[in-house]
Amino acid sequence: MIVDTDKIEWLLENRSQYFINKETGVAQSRLSKLKNNFSEIGKSSIDVGVKLTDLAVKEKNKPTSRK
Repeated sequence: MIVDTDKIEWLLENRSQYFINKETGVAQSRLSKLKNNFSEIGKSSIDVGVKLTDLAVKEKNKPTSRK
């Protein structure tokens, strides 16, 4: 299990809390606290960190559509 706080920060900046919640099951209230720095990523549970890291990797590796 790997938790990468840089990837989690990227995810919180680049995807909606709604999307992250639907993909990971992490409560929107917890995502809001993380995004607004009311809670440090390092103090979240490892399980939450792993879910967010996994989704960040998946989303960062998606091909982007070109117009």
